[in-house]
Amino acid sequence: MSEQNDSGSVGKAAGSRGAKLWRRTWVGSSIAAALAGILYLTTLFHSEWPVLGLCALVLAVCIYEVDAMGALRGRRLAWPLSLAALVATWITHQAFSSVGGGIDLEGHRDLGFGVAWLLHAGTASVVLVTAGYALVRSASRIVQVAAALLAVLPLFAERAFGPENGPLVVFGAFLFVALRLLVFGPERRGESLAVMLLGPLLVVSMLGLVWVWYGFGHMGLVTLLALAKIGDSAGYYVGSTLGKHHPYKWISPGKTTEGTVASLVGASLTCVGAHALGWLPSETWLGALLAGAVANVAAQASDLLESWVKRKAGVKDSGTWFGPSGGMLDLVDSFFLAAPVVLLCWPFLLRL
Repeated sequence: MSEQNDSGSVGKAAGSRGAKLWRRTWVGSSIAAALAGILYLTTLFHSEWPVLGLCALVLAVCIYEVDAMGALRGRRLAWPLSLAALVATWITHQAFSSVGGGIDLEGHRDLGFGVAWLLHAGTASVVLVTAGYALVRSASRIVQVAAALLAVLPLFAERAFGPENGPLVVFGAFLFVALRLLVFGPERRGESLAVMLLGPLLVVSMLGLVWVWYGFGHMGLVTLLALAKIGDSAGYYVGSTLGKHHPYKWISPGKTTEGTVASLVGASLTCVGAHALGWLPSETWLGALLAGAVANVAAQASDLLESWVKRKAGVKDSGTWFGPSGGMLDLVDSFFLAAPVVLLCWPFLLRL
């Protein structure tokens, strides 16, 4: 009888795993089809707006999930994150306007625009998330006044103090408010760190995908998305079947060393395949291999960062939009660090 029960339990577990894998595959295929439609619209209208609109929509859903996530619910985090998202979207639109109305969708562009945007939008996001968080969470009038001044600095610092002094002023004001936030008390210290880390990365990464598309074309963006998802799937499949070592128990108990290695190998080979198909402007397969490896390391670090934030919030998944794949935040967490790292590193690595 016990053997029958054991075999029944094994069969049920295998069936459940198979159903979960099928649902994950179906979700991934649906997202790929939606992305293909968006890229077609960019070609049809010869504009960045379809991609920018999609990234802004995904960002809005992620902000909603953060605001409603477990212990973070009721913290009014949607206000600082939305403020940063709106300003960063405006900066992105202005940057595209500066490079001209017509977008050459086939050629590869000067990625200096993307790096400049990353520095500008990144600084603004850090400042605005921190300032907004101080305004809605601090009871100190001094901190609130400093935060209000900090919130307008990204718009006026360079104009008022000159481009050589603007970043210094912004950094000094940010440092003051950041230090004040960290002494709110032990019960809020983890929350403030989570918001100050995840918030700006969330804004910059989602909108940064627009610049990955601009710099590397349709297939460059597809390559980044593919290597992130293939690496994630390889890590999940290998980790769930062969994984025995768990090096990240305090952050993500389910992750294994075997899954981590499988993810790295899968993503790197995906990038080599993209090079062979001519999807990337890579000079050699070695450059493509290194580009895939760097992007995957950043993606896995991003996943661990989101797992740490979810642990702080006391939740397993950010939402239930995609069944076993979790919420929108769970779906795009690979890009929190991967998108900025790609903008900074791929131009060099792909020319090795």
